[in-house]
Amino acid sequence: MKFTYEPALQDYMRRKNKTAITVEVVTSNNSDFEVTELYVHFSDRKQAEFFKNKKHFRSWETEMGEVLLPPYRLEYDETIRFRLKKFLWFGFVAQEGIRL
Repeated sequence: MKFTYEPALQDYMRRKNKTAITVEVVTSNNSDFEVTELYVHFSDRKQAEFFKNKKHFRSWETEMGEVLLPPYRLEYDETIRFRLKKFLWFGFVAQEGIRL
């Protein structure tokens, strides 16, 4: 498995001192329907340790830090791409290559 970062995301991570990207499976259960999706976000060192030690996430070292993947069965492509998406002045991570 190979992880790639777009240059805009690399610059953003260096500027904001972000070193970990976490991929979580999130489920919202409403009375009418249930939605399960992937939630990709930045984690600080304390959160990263919590995910690794308490939630048993797998850690993959990359050139920009680490990627934390859940212990659930997910489908992974050969190459997983992370990119930066912005809304107004908020920056967040989007991914391609991981599916439920």
